[in-house]
Amino acid sequence: MRPGVKRLYLWSAAAALLAGAVSAAEAGCVRRVINRSPYFAVASRNGGPSVGIPPHSSRSIRMLAPGRVDIAAHCAARGRRGRLVPVGPPVAQDSYTFTAVLDRCYYDLGLMGFGQGGTEPFVLNNPRDGDLVVGPAGPACPPR
Repeated sequence: MRPGVKRLYLWSAAAALLAGAVSAAEAGCVRRVINRSPYFAVASRNGGPSVGIPPHSSRSIRMLAPGRVDIAAHCAARGRRGRLVPVGPPVAQDSYTFTAVLDRCYYDLGLMGFGQGGTEPFVLNNPRDGDLVVGPAGPACPPR
């Protein structure tokens, strides 16, 4: 084998090992916030930028290490371009801590035990661990 080719193989092997170490250090999960309600949901992870989740849709969030998700449900109204936007103060809001270990991610339920938890209209770890569902029931919004 030529020296240049051998060196290329060694560099490729070293890069593969380094990539494996980096991906192991960044272990986590992609989970969903599912909005099954008529509300406009707003979620943020670890105090970062928020993401809007219109009624009857979902968004993915990446869960890395232990962290927190803040979620709020707002009444929705049509905006300038006909899109739904949140209006007024939240009708419901809460914060939940989560754990992400390797490829296992779930919301910490504390004294509630295991399985589903949360406060209405939020349901945790449903349909799978790490998912957060908004609705379908909850406080009523005023007619618009």
